[in-house]
Parts: sequence; C-alpha cells; structure tokens
Amino acid sequence: MQTQRFLISFVSLASFLINPRVCSPTCGFPAIFNFGDSNSDTGGLSAAFGQAPYPNGQTFFHSPSGRFSDGRLIVDFIAEELGLPYLNAFLDSIGSNFSHGANFATAGSTVRPPNTTISQSGVSPISLDVQLVQFSDFFTRSQLIRNRGGVFKQLLPRKEYFSQALYTFDIGQNDLTAGLKLNMTTDQIKAYIPDVLDQLSDAIRKVYMKGGRRFWIHNTAPIGCLPYVLDRFPVPASQIDSHGCAIPRNEIARYFNSELKTRVIGLRKELSKAAITYVDVYSIKLTLITQARKLGISNQTNNR
Repeated sequence: MQTQRFLISFVSLASFLINPRVCSPTCGFPAIFNFGDSNSDTGGLSAAFGQAPYPNGQTFFHSPSGRFSDGRLIVDFIAEELGLPYLNAFLDSIGSNFSHGANFATAGSTVRPPNTTISQSGVSPISLDVQLVQFSDFFTRSQLIRNRGGVFKQLLPRKEYFSQALYTFDIGQNDLTAGLKLNMTTDQIKAYIPDVLDQLSDAIRKVYMKGGRRFWIHNTAPIGCLPYVLDRFPVPASQIDSHGCAIPRNEIARYFNSELKTRVIGLRKELSKAAITYVDVYSIKLTLITQARKLGISNQTNNR
C-alpha cells in the first residue's frame, strides 16, 4: 500500500507540470491514448499471443489481466487519478470500451522495427511505427463507426476527445536491451540511441499532426537494476554497485534519458501548441529499488 501511495503521489504531483497555457491544474482529460511496451501494456500482447499467465495479475485483479505485472501499471494509476476507467488494449476485441481512449502498447515493443520474430528474440512485432498505424486507423474509423449510433456511440470516443486527450509514451527500454542481446558494448549501444530518439520524436510529431496537444513522455528505467537484465546479461562483480545494480547498464539508461530530455526540450520549441511533460521514471524506480526497505517492499517479489 505504501508503494501504491508513492506512485499515486508521483502521478498527482507530476500532473501539475502540464503547461498552464494549454491546460490548468484543474482541467481534466476525457481520454488517454498510450504507446509503449510492457511497462504500460494492459492487454495488447495477451490479445495477440495469449494471456499473460498467473502470477501476473495476482495482487490486484486476482487473475490474469493482460498486464505483465502482478498488479497495476503506472498508466492505470494515471487513469485512476483522472477519473477514467482503465485503458483497454486496441488489439483486444473482447469486452473493450474505447470511449475514454485506447492503449496501443504491447509487451516487448521497441521504437525501431525489429528484424527478428517474437519467437526468436521475444521482441514484439508491434513496434512504435505499427502502433502509430493502429492509432491513425483508430482515429479515422472510430468516427465513421461511431456515427452509426447505437452501441457504437457509447463505445467509441467523441471526435473532440482526440485534441483534448492525454497522449502517453512509455517506450525505449527494449531498444536498449536489444543491443545487450547482440553482445554490443556500452559505446555501441549509445551509438544507435540517436536513431531510436529520431524515430520516437517523429512519432510525437505525427500525433501532433493528428491534433494531439498534451504529451506525457516517460524516460527509461534503470535497466541495470532489472532482475532479467542482471540474470541474462551479467557483468563482473566489480561493475555492480552497492544496491546490486549493473553500473554499465544504468550508464546506458542515463545516456538515453539525457538525450531524450534534450529532444523533448527541442520538441517544445518546435511544436508550439503542445504541452510536453518529461517524466523522470528512472529516478522514481531507482528510489523504489534503493529505498525498498523504507517503502516496505524489501521482502516482496518485484515483477516486471
């Protein structure tokens, strides 16, 4: 519960960072459109390749919920704070309601299109460019179908919601670990990060051209602290810090985040009608790891 309150407080505080000339602290968002990977996937990969199995979903939903987590994700807490239902995955046709937005994220997604199959590498074929195609299709077809009236009017968003919505991006982590899978050095991975951020920036521009104005951009987590990274891509003991994290892996994440922040600053100038909030998820997650005992989670299993 203390961890959940910590996340809720983070979301509540960060919400006030929205540019006041576009949205005051008291304004609401009628919808959320999310792009991302497992950190924000509420059922996309499960709909395409089979439900994320138990123990996923065990602590809050008490059954598999499409999330690769034992509980809620940050995007779920954002929806709660905005008074909106949890986002349904765009790919999930069973019982979905898109009147308040849609989630295009799938676990394993990358910004750059993968050159392997999901069975070979575990990387989702639904990369950011595919998610944008899905959003564009949803943008057009949702209104055509909504105009039929009846149940469609209740399950699809109003046209004006697309310009009033909050657009969230939580992606890039798998682009970094993709380099680790290829045994690339820290410098080699850093070398392709500009290309990753070029494509992420282009995605934000495309949503802006569709009328999106409020953007919530997550940086990436301290990947050197993630159990699966430590297990699959080990480093010498001399490169492990006092919290058990791999120093060179976190160096990659910090470089990505520094460059991402620079891109966001540039996009704020370029997209003059947009409010773009850079969210320091790295620091939040590092706090959860380094202050686990204080937050009451030192004896709990940390699922990704």
